[in-house]
Amino acid sequence: MHKKKILSKSTIIWISTVLAAFTGTGIWAWNRYGPSQGKDFPEQLSALPIAVTIDSASSACDLTVRRYKQIGREMQFEIAANAAGLAPYNVEITQNGKVQKFENVPHRVSIWLTLPNVELHAGKSSVKVTSLGQPGCETTAEFNYDDSRKSEILDGTKWVRQGSKDNWLDVRPVVKGGKIFLKDFANFQDGRTKVVMIDNIVVAGIENGVEVKPGYFYTITAKWIDAPYNDWWNSLRNRALRQQNIWINALDNKKEKSTLTRIEIPSWFVLSKDINVHFDTTFPEFEPIEGKLVMQYRLNNWVPAENYLKRGITHLPAWEKDIPANKIHWTASPGHFQDKNEQWFAGLSRQEVEALADNTPGLGVYAFDFEFWNQRYPPDVKQRLIWFSERIRKNHPNMYLFDYWGGSAYTNQHFNKMGDKSPASFAKDYAHPGPNHSNFDKLPNGDSFQNVFNVSPTDVYPRPTSVADAQGNTQNNFVLLSAIHSLRINKLIPFQKNNKSVFYAWNRHMPYANDPIVPWHHETTNPKGDLILNQLEMMPASQALSLSLFSLVLFDGYYLWHDSQPGGRGENAYHFDPGSTDWGKEWYPADGKTDISVFHKPLPNGDSPRYWDYPTEFYALGNWMAKQVEDVIAGGKNQDLAYEINGSWQEPQQAQAALVADRKDPFVSAVVKGNKFVVLAVDSFQSPVATRKLNIRLPDGTKTTITLYGNWPSLYKGVLK
Repeated sequence: MHKKKILSKSTIIWISTVLAAFTGTGIWAWNRYGPSQGKDFPEQLSALPIAVTIDSASSACDLTVRRYKQIGREMQFEIAANAAGLAPYNVEITQNGKVQKFENVPHRVSIWLTLPNVELHAGKSSVKVTSLGQPGCETTAEFNYDDSRKSEILDGTKWVRQGSKDNWLDVRPVVKGGKIFLKDFANFQDGRTKVVMIDNIVVAGIENGVEVKPGYFYTITAKWIDAPYNDWWNSLRNRALRQQNIWINALDNKKEKSTLTRIEIPSWFVLSKDINVHFDTTFPEFEPIEGKLVMQYRLNNWVPAENYLKRGITHLPAWEKDIPANKIHWTASPGHFQDKNEQWFAGLSRQEVEALADNTPGLGVYAFDFEFWNQRYPPDVKQRLIWFSERIRKNHPNMYLFDYWGGSAYTNQHFNKMGDKSPASFAKDYAHPGPNHSNFDKLPNGDSFQNVFNVSPTDVYPRPTSVADAQGNTQNNFVLLSAIHSLRINKLIPFQKNNKSVFYAWNRHMPYANDPIVPWHHETTNPKGDLILNQLEMMPASQALSLSLFSLVLFDGYYLWHDSQPGGRGENAYHFDPGSTDWGKEWYPADGKTDISVFHKPLPNGDSPRYWDYPTEFYALGNWMAKQVEDVIAGGKNQDLAYEINGSWQEPQQAQAALVADRKDPFVSAVVKGNKFVVLAVDSFQSPVATRKLNIRLPDGTKTTITLYGNWPSLYKGVLK
């Protein structure tokens, strides 16, 4: 007979402790990373004044004016009721016997009742709100007007804002003491972590105003997450996003004092308040820069292709029918092969592959983007792509041919300081420059891509802003320098040394972690209402101008991809197919009744754009600015320059782009031709509203000072001594 083994008291305590620890850890992990289900995030009310009800005949609807907000001459009133369908409203503002009437004022969710231009004196006033949706529903309340604030907002003719529009983000330029500030009048808080960025860099204090310079463009993004911000990758945590994009006209013609001549943003460059781009009609005409490739898309369907080709653009897409074939570009998607997979392609004979290649027309530029396939081609696929490419080159020897999907021999590593891609670690690649992937390895029979492509692209799509470091920088701040590093390595690889080197670009952020959308606001006039369309985050204008300028000054140009055909115009030109799920839309008619079916009718002149493509305006601006120094950059020689920072001079090295990125320093480069030179510089990491005076050493050894504002590029020209 065996004695039963009985656990000792200490063992039981130990096991209980371990189980409790595991249970506690599991609960903590679930609360920390699990879904934010069943949690509400009501607005945390800010210290706004409260209206005093002085008369009410709204027992049937319980209409009440709660808080109010003054923004310049604009008055906003928070109204509440226990009934729906009350909008629109008639509103009367009364002060000292003078009455101002506002008829058919719309109202929708997430927007307060807004009167854009109220004429009042300092002191008490009353507001009477009468529902047009339910007779007899009205209320009157008293509020105070601050006369000293009526001129706080910059004149509306001098700035443009587009993007989201609701109570979550409301950024406007404020004038104070002769300076301009961007201020968020919404300051929406709901208990979640909130981060605000200007041009993809975290900033603080925008609710109080952040000083900015006129003559520049600012992209303000606000994000909320039920977790620390760097957990943005976790789509289970409740997240939200708003974005507003603001252009402020230059208010003076002050010139920078410098020994160099600065190529400024020209005074004629002013952005319009409508949704369309305008560079295709407002820019002066100019021939493309000698030896450069500028590949864009026609965006306005009423503007002829000729307008684009007369404004420095070398190639337009293949759906343009009235231009020469040598001025056409095309990126072949999987649809080129009817979306068939790489297994199908790997089974084709050489004769079948070459027959497919024979169907490729003789365009000026042709790129592969077979994105359903593995980017690292297996041998059977690689062999057939080589046959395909060689046949195209044989048929069209003057065509520029490249592989965007597979990449050039050295693909962009997108280095950054957010993880394990420290920029300095890539400096070693200059010692033995070569491919960083297998696509360019020779096959056993000696075939390879090495002598097929004559363009080396590098990907400069905007990178995620989902992780921010202590300085507020994100991965996106490293895009430019990582691209410069990549193209420089490619140029050192013998079989690519004679290739054209280009940036392959896009104008928006790809959603990486089921990112929330930007609810883009469109105000329609017939019928009147607010149309909200889901869109992606936009890239900063400063980044677009930098990528354009550096691609043209240091390299051979850019390919700015676009995901739609030329659009129409007009604030009412929007069409939705009945029953279509689209990507997401909301319709708030001003009369409270008009159905969204009004947008089901066909539009013979095409839909208006669904977002403001300002990045393309700045790419085009960079093309024009680079044209002003064509005499130097066409055939000139590139060299990086020394600069002084924190009292020490930093001498240029071969791996300058990587080393500068690692130190988060400014990047300063030059092009020299004869006794002329051009200087192009940028600080990708400083605050988007900071100004840096930077001492540099010119190619002839003389020292001078340049100015770097925010993350905007600075372009200068001069003559060697």
